[in-house]
Amino acid sequence: MAVKQFAYSEDQNNLNQKNTQFVYPLFLIFLIPVLIILNTFWELQQFQKINATELQNKTILAKTIFASTIADSLNEEDVLQEKIEKITKSDNELQEITILKPIADGFQVLASSNTASLGAAYKSLQYSSAWAEDKDITILTPKEKGQEQNWIIISPLENSNSEKVALLSLKISTADANALTEKTITNSLVALAVTIFFVLLLLFNYSHFFEYAVLFKKLKEVDAMKDDFISMVSHELKTPMAAIKGYMAMIFEGVAGKVDQKAKVHLEKVLANIKRLDALVDALLDVSRLEQGRMQFDMQSVDICEVLTAVTSEIDVQAKEKKLKLEYQPLPTPCPFIFADPERLDQVFENIIGNAIKYTFKGSISVYHRIEEDQLKTIIQDTGIGMSKQDMKDLFKRFYRIRNEKTADIPGTGLGLWITKEIVLKMNGQIYAESKEGIGSIFTIVFPIVKENKK
Repeated sequence: MAVKQFAYSEDQNNLNQKNTQFVYPLFLIFLIPVLIILNTFWELQQFQKINATELQNKTILAKTIFASTIADSLNEEDVLQEKIEKITKSDNELQEITILKPIADGFQVLASSNTASLGAAYKSLQYSSAWAEDKDITILTPKEKGQEQNWIIISPLENSNSEKVALLSLKISTADANALTEKTITNSLVALAVTIFFVLLLLFNYSHFFEYAVLFKKLKEVDAMKDDFISMVSHELKTPMAAIKGYMAMIFEGVAGKVDQKAKVHLEKVLANIKRLDALVDALLDVSRLEQGRMQFDMQSVDICEVLTAVTSEIDVQAKEKKLKLEYQPLPTPCPFIFADPERLDQVFENIIGNAIKYTFKGSISVYHRIEEDQLKTIIQDTGIGMSKQDMKDLFKRFYRIRNEKTADIPGTGLGLWITKEIVLKMNGQIYAESKEGIGSIFTIVFPIVKENKK
Protein backbone atom coordinates (compact mmCIF):
# COMPACT_ATOMS: atom_id res chain seq x y z
CA MET A 1 0.00 0.00 0.00
CA ALA A 2 2.86 2.38 0.85
CA VAL A 3 4.49 1.76 -2.53
CA LYS A 4 1.23 2.45 -4.37
CA GLN A 5 0.70 5.62 -2.34
CA PHE A 6 4.22 6.78 -3.18
CA ALA A 7 3.68 6.06 -6.89
CA TYR A 8 0.39 7.95 -6.82
CA SER A 9 2.03 10.94 -5.11
CA GLU A 10 4.84 10.96 -7.68
CA ASP A 11 2.37 10.80 -10.57
CA GLN A 12 0.32 13.58 -8.99
CA ASN A 13 3.43 15.73 -8.58
CA ASN A 14 4.37 15.15 -12.22
CA LEU A 15 0.83 16.06 -13.28
CA ASN A 16 0.90 19.23 -11.17
CA GLN A 17 4.28 20.16 -12.64
CA LYS A 18 2.98 19.68 -16.20
CA ASN A 19 -0.13 21.72 -15.40
CA THR A 20 2.08 24.51 -14.04
CA GLN A 21 4.09 24.47 -17.26
CA PHE A 22 0.89 25.14 -19.20
CA VAL A 23 -0.71 27.59 -16.76
CA TYR A 24 2.37 29.80 -16.35
CA PRO A 25 2.67 30.86 -20.03
CA LEU A 26 -1.13 31.21 -20.15
CA PHE A 27 -0.93 33.58 -17.17
CA LEU A 28 1.80 35.58 -18.94
CA ILE A 29 -0.30 35.84 -22.09
CA PHE A 30 -3.11 37.43 -20.06
CA LEU A 31 -0.78 39.55 -17.90
CA ILE A 32 1.16 41.12 -20.78
CA PRO A 33 -1.84 42.87 -22.47
CA VAL A 34 -3.13 44.05 -19.08
CA LEU A 35 0.25 45.61 -18.29
CA ILE A 36 0.38 47.15 -21.78
CA ILE A 37 -3.07 48.69 -21.29
CA LEU A 38 -2.19 50.08 -17.85
CA ASN A 39 1.14 51.42 -19.11
CA THR A 40 -0.54 53.06 -22.14
CA PHE A 41 -3.08 54.93 -20.03
CA TRP A 42 -0.43 55.92 -17.47
CA GLU A 43 1.78 57.29 -20.26
CA LEU A 44 -1.16 59.23 -21.71
CA GLN A 45 -1.96 60.77 -18.33
CA GLN A 46 1.66 61.78 -17.88
CA PHE A 47 1.71 63.26 -21.38
CA GLN A 48 -1.42 65.30 -20.66
CA LYS A 49 0.06 66.58 -17.39
CA ILE A 50 3.33 67.55 -19.05
CA ASN A 51 1.47 69.18 -21.92
CA ALA A 52 -0.71 71.18 -19.53
CA THR A 53 2.32 72.26 -17.51
CA GLU A 54 4.18 73.35 -20.63
CA LEU A 55 1.19 75.36 -21.81
CA GLN A 56 0.82 76.98 -18.41
CA ASN A 57 4.51 77.89 -18.37
CA LYS A 58 4.16 79.35 -21.84
CA THR A 59 1.25 81.50 -20.62
CA ILE A 60 3.28 82.77 -17.69
CA LEU A 61 6.21 83.52 -19.99
CA ALA A 62 3.92 85.45 -22.32
CA LYS A 63 2.58 87.45 -19.37
CA THR A 64 6.12 88.38 -18.32
CA ILE A 65 6.98 89.60 -21.82
CA PHE A 66 3.72 91.54 -22.25
CA ALA A 67 3.96 93.10 -18.82
CA SER A 68 7.26 94.78 -19.60
CA THR A 69 5.97 95.92 -23.01
CA ILE A 70 2.57 97.21 -21.95
CA ALA A 71 2.80 98.51 -18.37
CA ASP A 72 4.42 101.82 -19.24
CA SER A 73 1.91 102.57 -22.01
CA LEU A 74 -1.24 102.66 -19.88
CA ASN A 75 -1.79 106.37 -20.33
CA GLU A 76 -1.65 106.07 -24.10
CA GLU A 77 -4.69 103.92 -24.84
CA ASP A 78 -4.34 104.11 -28.63
CA VAL A 79 -0.71 103.03 -28.49
CA LEU A 80 -1.64 100.32 -26.00
CA GLN A 81 -4.45 99.02 -28.23
CA GLU A 82 -2.14 98.99 -31.24
CA LYS A 83 0.49 96.95 -29.37
CA ILE A 84 -2.09 94.42 -28.21
CA GLU A 85 -3.49 93.94 -31.71
CA LYS A 86 0.00 93.51 -33.15
CA ILE A 87 0.93 90.94 -30.50
CA THR A 88 -2.32 89.02 -31.00
CA LYS A 89 -1.83 88.81 -34.76
CA SER A 90 1.72 87.47 -34.36
CA ASP A 91 0.66 84.49 -32.23
CA ASN A 92 -2.22 82.21 -33.23
CA GLU A 93 -2.47 80.67 -29.77
CA LEU A 94 -3.19 84.06 -28.16
CA GLN A 95 -6.96 84.32 -28.24
CA GLU A 96 -7.36 87.47 -26.22
CA ILE A 97 -5.30 90.09 -24.39
CA THR A 98 -7.06 92.50 -22.04
CA ILE A 99 -5.72 95.32 -19.90
CA LEU A 100 -7.92 96.46 -16.99
CA LYS A 101 -7.54 99.26 -14.50
CA PRO A 102 -9.07 99.26 -11.03
CA ILE A 103 -12.11 101.44 -10.42
CA ALA A 104 -14.27 101.96 -7.39
CA ASP A 105 -16.52 98.91 -7.87
CA GLY A 106 -14.40 96.65 -10.08
CA PHE A 107 -12.15 96.83 -13.08
CA GLN A 108 -12.54 98.65 -16.38
CA VAL A 109 -11.13 97.53 -19.75
CA LEU A 110 -8.51 99.97 -21.05
CA ALA A 111 -7.43 97.96 -24.10
CA SER A 112 -8.31 94.56 -25.47
CA SER A 113 -7.95 92.42 -28.56
CA ASN A 114 -11.70 91.96 -28.14
CA THR A 115 -12.69 95.48 -29.12
CA ALA A 116 -16.32 94.87 -28.12
CA SER A 117 -15.29 94.89 -24.47
CA LEU A 118 -13.45 98.26 -24.55
CA GLY A 119 -14.61 100.53 -21.71
CA ALA A 120 -16.66 97.76 -20.05
CA ALA A 121 -16.48 97.35 -16.29
CA TYR A 122 -16.25 93.93 -14.63
CA LYS A 123 -16.67 92.64 -11.13
CA SER A 124 -14.78 89.38 -10.75
CA LEU A 125 -13.54 87.41 -7.79
CA GLN A 126 -10.49 86.32 -9.76
CA TYR A 127 -9.63 89.91 -10.72
CA SER A 128 -10.06 91.06 -7.12
CA SER A 129 -7.97 88.18 -5.74
CA ALA A 130 -5.13 88.77 -8.19
CA TRP A 131 -5.12 92.50 -7.38
CA ALA A 132 -5.47 92.17 -3.61
CA GLU A 133 -2.99 89.32 -3.16
CA ASP A 134 -0.62 90.60 -5.86
CA LYS A 135 -0.20 87.18 -7.46
CA ASP A 136 -0.86 85.40 -10.72
CA ILE A 137 -4.04 83.36 -11.11
CA THR A 138 -4.21 80.69 -13.79
CA ILE A 139 -7.49 79.15 -14.87
CA LEU A 140 -8.20 76.27 -17.30
CA THR A 141 -11.65 76.77 -18.74
CA PRO A 142 -13.87 73.67 -18.84
CA LYS A 143 -14.06 71.77 -22.09
CA GLU A 144 -17.60 72.15 -23.37
CA LYS A 145 -19.23 71.04 -26.58
CA GLY A 146 -18.79 73.63 -29.33
CA GLN A 147 -16.43 75.77 -27.25
CA GLU A 148 -12.67 75.90 -27.27
CA GLN A 149 -10.73 75.20 -24.11
CA ASN A 150 -8.34 77.97 -22.98
CA TRP A 151 -5.78 78.84 -20.36
CA ILE A 152 -6.48 82.19 -18.68
CA ILE A 153 -3.89 84.00 -16.63
CA ILE A 154 -4.72 87.11 -14.58
CA SER A 155 -1.74 89.01 -13.32
CA PRO A 156 -1.10 92.46 -11.76
CA LEU A 157 1.01 94.80 -13.92
CA GLU A 158 3.70 97.00 -12.39
CA ASN A 159 5.30 100.04 -13.91
CA SER A 160 8.98 100.80 -13.89
CA ASN A 161 8.61 102.05 -10.29
CA SER A 162 7.27 98.64 -9.19
CA GLU A 163 3.82 100.09 -8.61
CA LYS A 164 0.66 98.11 -9.41
CA VAL A 165 -1.07 100.00 -12.13
CA ALA A 166 -3.35 97.52 -13.93
CA LEU A 167 -4.38 93.91 -14.48
CA LEU A 168 -3.34 91.80 -17.46
CA SER A 169 -5.69 89.06 -18.63
CA LEU A 170 -4.36 86.60 -21.20
CA LYS A 171 -6.41 83.92 -22.90
CA ILE A 172 -4.33 81.25 -24.67
CA SER A 173 -5.90 78.51 -26.80
CA THR A 174 -5.23 74.83 -25.98
CA ALA A 175 -6.42 73.69 -29.44
CA ASP A 176 -2.96 72.76 -30.77
CA ALA A 177 -1.99 71.04 -27.53
CA ASN A 178 -5.32 69.19 -27.40
CA ALA A 179 -4.94 68.12 -31.04
CA LEU A 180 -1.46 66.77 -30.28
CA THR A 181 -2.80 65.00 -27.21
CA GLU A 182 -5.67 63.47 -29.14
CA LYS A 183 -3.31 62.34 -31.89
CA THR A 184 -1.02 60.78 -29.31
CA ILE A 185 -3.97 59.07 -27.63
CA THR A 186 -5.26 57.78 -30.97
CA ASN A 187 -1.85 56.43 -31.99
CA SER A 188 -1.38 54.84 -28.58
CA LEU A 189 -4.81 53.20 -28.67
CA VAL A 190 -4.23 51.92 -32.21
CA ALA A 191 -0.89 50.46 -31.12
CA LEU A 192 -2.59 48.99 -28.07
CA ALA A 193 -5.38 47.48 -30.19
CA VAL A 194 -2.85 45.94 -32.59
CA THR A 195 -0.85 44.56 -29.67
CA ILE A 196 -3.95 43.09 -28.05
CA PHE A 197 -5.00 41.60 -31.41
CA PHE A 198 -1.68 39.81 -31.77
CA VAL A 199 -1.79 38.70 -28.13
CA LEU A 200 -5.30 37.32 -28.66
CA LEU A 201 -4.07 35.62 -31.83
CA LEU A 202 -1.23 34.15 -29.81
CA LEU A 203 -3.72 33.08 -27.16
CA PHE A 204 -5.91 31.45 -29.82
CA ASN A 205 -2.92 29.56 -31.22
CA TYR A 206 -1.81 28.67 -27.71
CA SER A 207 -5.22 27.15 -27.01
CA HIS A 208 -4.70 24.87 -30.02
CA PHE A 209 -1.18 24.15 -28.83
CA PHE A 210 -2.56 23.29 -25.40
CA GLU A 211 -5.09 20.91 -26.99
CA TYR A 212 -2.35 19.31 -29.06
CA ALA A 213 -0.12 19.02 -26.00
CA VAL A 214 -2.90 17.32 -24.03
CA LEU A 215 -3.60 15.03 -26.98
CA PHE A 216 0.10 14.28 -27.36
CA LYS A 217 0.32 13.46 -23.63
CA LYS A 218 -2.65 11.12 -23.92
CA LEU A 219 -1.15 9.47 -27.01
CA LYS A 220 2.11 8.94 -25.13
CA GLU A 221 0.19 7.39 -22.25
CA VAL A 222 -1.73 5.12 -24.65
CA ASP A 223 1.52 4.23 -26.41
CA ALA A 224 3.14 3.39 -23.08
CA MET A 225 0.12 1.27 -22.13
CA LYS A 226 0.35 -0.47 -25.51
CA ASP A 227 4.04 -1.21 -24.98
CA ASP A 228 3.37 -2.54 -21.47
CA PHE A 229 0.50 -4.64 -22.77
CA ILE A 230 2.57 -6.10 -25.62
CA SER A 231 5.43 -6.83 -23.25
CA MET A 232 3.13 -8.50 -20.70
CA VAL A 233 1.21 -10.55 -23.27
CA SER A 234 4.41 -11.61 -25.05
CA HIS A 235 5.95 -12.81 -21.80
CA GLU A 236 2.77 -14.66 -20.90
CA LEU A 237 2.67 -16.36 -24.32
CA LYS A 238 6.27 -17.57 -24.09
CA THR A 239 5.56 -20.02 -21.26
CA PRO A 240 2.65 -21.97 -22.84
CA MET A 241 4.41 -21.99 -26.22
CA ALA A 242 7.56 -23.44 -24.66
CA ALA A 243 5.40 -26.10 -23.04
CA ILE A 244 3.64 -26.88 -26.35
CA LYS A 245 6.97 -27.18 -28.17
CA GLY A 246 8.24 -29.48 -25.43
CA TYR A 247 5.23 -31.76 -25.65
CA MET A 248 5.42 -31.73 -29.45
CA ALA A 249 9.07 -32.81 -29.27
CA MET A 250 8.11 -35.66 -26.90
CA ILE A 251 5.38 -36.77 -29.33
CA PHE A 252 7.82 -36.83 -32.23
CA GLU A 253 10.30 -38.78 -30.11
CA GLY A 254 7.61 -41.41 -29.45
CA VAL A 255 7.35 -40.83 -25.69
CA ALA A 256 3.55 -40.68 -25.94
CA GLY A 257 3.37 -43.67 -28.25
CA LYS A 258 3.73 -44.39 -31.93
CA VAL A 259 2.50 -41.65 -34.27
CA ASP A 260 1.28 -42.71 -37.73
CA GLN A 261 2.49 -40.86 -40.82
CA LYS A 262 -0.78 -39.02 -41.48
CA ALA A 263 -0.91 -37.62 -37.91
CA LYS A 264 2.78 -36.77 -38.12
CA VAL A 265 2.20 -34.58 -41.18
CA HIS A 266 -0.49 -32.60 -39.32
CA LEU A 267 1.67 -32.36 -36.20
CA GLU A 268 4.56 -30.98 -38.26
CA LYS A 269 2.27 -28.24 -39.55
CA VAL A 270 1.23 -27.49 -35.97
CA LEU A 271 4.87 -27.30 -34.88
CA ALA A 272 5.72 -25.00 -37.83
CA ASN A 273 2.94 -22.61 -36.85
CA ILE A 274 4.00 -22.70 -33.20
CA LYS A 275 7.53 -21.76 -34.27
CA ARG A 276 6.07 -18.98 -36.41
CA LEU A 277 4.04 -17.71 -33.45
CA ASP A 278 7.12 -17.97 -31.23
CA ALA A 279 9.08 -15.83 -33.73
CA LEU A 280 6.27 -13.26 -33.73
CA VAL A 281 6.30 -13.07 -29.93
CA ASP A 282 10.09 -12.66 -29.93
CA ALA A 283 9.73 -9.84 -32.48
CA LEU A 284 7.09 -8.09 -30.38
CA LEU A 285 9.29 -8.40 -27.29
CA ASP A 286 12.22 -6.91 -29.21
CA VAL A 287 10.05 -4.02 -30.42
CA SER A 288 8.89 -3.33 -26.87
CA ARG A 289 12.44 -3.49 -25.48
CA LEU A 290 13.83 -1.23 -28.21
CA GLU A 291 11.07 1.38 -27.84
CA GLN A 292 11.42 1.46 -24.06
CA GLY A 293 15.22 1.39 -24.14
CA ARG A 294 15.31 -1.89 -22.20
CA MET A 295 17.22 -4.03 -24.70
CA GLN A 296 20.53 -5.11 -23.19
CA PHE A 297 23.75 -5.25 -25.19
CA ASP A 298 26.86 -7.18 -24.12
CA MET A 299 29.34 -5.21 -26.20
CA GLN A 300 32.73 -6.83 -26.84
CA SER A 301 35.30 -7.45 -29.55
CA VAL A 302 33.76 -9.95 -31.97
CA ASP A 303 35.19 -12.02 -34.83
CA ILE A 304 32.49 -11.31 -37.42
CA CYS A 305 33.75 -14.11 -39.69
CA GLU A 306 33.24 -16.62 -36.90
CA VAL A 307 29.68 -15.36 -36.29
CA LEU A 308 28.77 -15.49 -39.99
CA THR A 309 30.26 -18.96 -40.44
CA ALA A 310 27.96 -20.26 -37.69
CA VAL A 311 24.91 -18.38 -39.00
CA THR A 312 25.33 -19.48 -42.63
CA SER A 313 25.91 -23.09 -41.59
CA GLU A 314 22.72 -23.13 -39.56
CA ILE A 315 20.55 -21.29 -42.09
CA ASP A 316 21.86 -23.22 -45.09
CA VAL A 317 19.17 -25.84 -44.41
CA GLN A 318 16.49 -23.31 -45.40
CA ALA A 319 18.37 -22.44 -48.58
CA LYS A 320 18.70 -26.10 -49.60
CA GLU A 321 14.96 -26.66 -49.02
CA LYS A 322 14.34 -24.02 -51.74
CA LYS A 323 17.22 -25.37 -53.87
CA LEU A 324 19.17 -22.13 -53.44
CA LYS A 325 22.92 -21.77 -53.16
CA LEU A 326 24.07 -19.96 -49.99
CA GLU A 327 27.71 -18.99 -50.28
CA TYR A 328 29.81 -17.25 -47.62
CA GLN A 329 33.26 -15.90 -48.47
CA PRO A 330 35.11 -15.10 -45.22
CA LEU A 331 38.10 -12.79 -45.21
CA PRO A 332 41.57 -14.25 -44.97
CA THR A 333 42.65 -14.79 -41.39
CA PRO A 334 43.04 -12.91 -39.19
CA CYS A 335 39.54 -11.53 -39.69
CA PRO A 336 39.03 -7.91 -38.50
CA PHE A 337 37.23 -7.60 -35.19
CA ILE A 338 34.30 -5.31 -34.52
CA PHE A 339 32.79 -4.07 -31.26
CA ALA A 340 29.31 -5.58 -30.90
CA ASP A 341 27.04 -7.96 -29.00
CA PRO A 342 27.63 -11.47 -30.46
CA GLU A 343 24.06 -12.64 -29.84
CA ARG A 344 22.52 -9.50 -31.36
CA LEU A 345 24.92 -9.69 -34.29
CA ASP A 346 23.83 -13.28 -34.83
CA GLN A 347 20.19 -12.08 -34.79
CA VAL A 348 20.94 -9.36 -37.36
CA PHE A 349 22.57 -11.73 -39.86
CA GLU A 350 19.93 -14.43 -39.36
CA ASN A 351 17.26 -11.88 -40.17
CA ILE A 352 18.93 -10.41 -43.28
CA ILE A 353 20.06 -13.77 -44.74
CA GLY A 354 16.71 -15.35 -43.81
CA ASN A 355 14.89 -12.56 -45.66
CA ALA A 356 17.13 -13.07 -48.69
CA ILE A 357 16.20 -16.74 -48.74
CA LYS A 358 12.47 -15.99 -48.32
CA TYR A 359 12.36 -13.54 -51.22
CA THR A 360 14.58 -15.53 -53.58
CA PHE A 361 12.93 -18.27 -55.63
CA LYS A 362 15.91 -19.32 -57.71
CA GLY A 363 19.59 -18.55 -57.87
CA SER A 364 21.86 -17.79 -54.93
CA ILE A 365 22.62 -15.71 -51.86
CA SER A 366 26.21 -14.48 -51.48
CA VAL A 367 27.71 -13.14 -48.26
CA TYR A 368 31.10 -11.45 -48.36
CA HIS A 369 33.13 -8.59 -46.84
CA ARG A 370 34.92 -5.45 -47.89
CA ILE A 371 37.34 -3.34 -45.87
CA GLU A 372 37.27 0.38 -46.57
CA GLU A 373 39.54 2.54 -44.44
CA ASP A 374 38.63 1.71 -40.80
CA GLN A 375 35.28 0.12 -41.62
CA LEU A 376 34.24 -3.45 -42.25
CA LYS A 377 31.36 -3.87 -44.71
CA THR A 378 29.36 -7.09 -44.81
CA ILE A 379 27.36 -7.52 -48.01
CA ILE A 380 24.41 -9.92 -48.41
CA GLN A 381 23.50 -10.15 -52.09
CA ASP A 382 20.64 -12.22 -53.53
CA THR A 383 19.06 -12.93 -56.90
CA GLY A 384 15.53 -12.54 -55.55
CA ILE A 385 12.46 -10.63 -56.69
CA GLY A 386 13.95 -7.26 -55.80
CA MET A 387 12.11 -4.07 -54.81
CA SER A 388 10.71 -0.96 -56.44
CA LYS A 389 11.89 2.55 -55.54
CA GLN A 390 8.69 3.13 -53.57
CA ASP A 391 9.21 -0.08 -51.59
CA MET A 392 12.77 1.00 -50.83
CA LYS A 393 11.54 4.22 -49.21
CA ASP A 394 9.46 2.32 -46.63
CA LEU A 395 11.72 -0.71 -46.31
CA PHE A 396 12.90 -0.21 -42.71
CA LYS A 397 9.56 1.01 -41.32
CA ARG A 398 7.68 -0.96 -38.68
CA PHE A 399 5.06 -3.40 -39.98
CA TYR A 400 5.89 -2.55 -43.59
CA ARG A 401 5.77 -5.46 -46.01
CA ILE A 402 6.04 -5.53 -49.79
CA ARG A 403 2.66 -6.61 -51.04
CA ASN A 404 2.29 -7.93 -54.57
CA GLU A 405 1.53 -11.21 -56.34
CA LYS A 406 5.03 -12.57 -55.70
CA THR A 407 4.98 -11.89 -51.93
CA ALA A 408 1.36 -12.88 -51.23
CA ASP A 409 2.30 -16.34 -49.89
CA ILE A 410 5.46 -15.26 -48.03
CA PRO A 411 4.83 -15.10 -44.25
CA GLY A 412 6.16 -12.20 -42.17
CA THR A 413 5.25 -9.45 -39.70
CA GLY A 414 7.07 -6.49 -41.23
CA LEU A 415 9.05 -6.08 -37.99
CA GLY A 416 12.28 -7.92 -38.82
CA LEU A 417 14.04 -5.20 -40.81
CA TRP A 418 12.99 -2.47 -38.39
CA ILE A 419 14.35 -4.48 -35.45
CA THR A 420 17.51 -5.25 -37.41
CA LYS A 421 18.16 -1.61 -38.23
CA GLU A 422 17.55 -0.49 -34.61
CA ILE A 423 19.94 -3.14 -33.27
CA VAL A 424 22.64 -2.23 -35.81
CA LEU A 425 22.32 1.48 -34.99
CA LYS A 426 22.49 0.83 -31.23
CA MET A 427 25.73 -1.11 -31.79
CA ASN A 428 27.16 1.97 -33.62
CA GLY A 429 26.76 0.40 -37.06
CA GLN A 430 24.96 1.30 -40.27
CA ILE A 431 22.70 -0.61 -42.62
CA TYR A 432 21.40 0.26 -46.07
CA ALA A 433 19.99 -1.53 -49.10
CA GLU A 434 20.03 -1.41 -52.90
CA SER A 435 17.60 -3.25 -55.12
CA LYS A 436 16.14 -3.64 -58.60
CA GLU A 437 12.90 -5.39 -59.38
CA GLY A 438 13.43 -8.80 -60.96
CA ILE A 439 17.21 -8.70 -60.41
CA GLY A 440 17.73 -8.87 -56.65
CA SER A 441 18.75 -6.94 -53.55
CA ILE A 442 21.99 -6.02 -51.79
CA PHE A 443 22.07 -5.31 -48.05
CA THR A 444 25.20 -3.74 -46.61
CA ILE A 445 25.99 -3.70 -42.88
CA VAL A 446 28.88 -1.49 -41.75
CA PHE A 447 30.80 -1.56 -38.45
CA PRO A 448 33.99 0.22 -37.35
CA ILE A 449 37.01 -2.08 -37.09
CA VAL A 450 38.45 -2.60 -33.61
CA LYS A 451 42.17 -1.78 -33.57
CA GLU A 452 43.10 -4.48 -31.07
CA ASN A 453 41.62 -7.91 -31.75
CA LYS A 454 40.87 -8.87 -28.16
CA LYS A 455 37.81 -10.74 -27.04
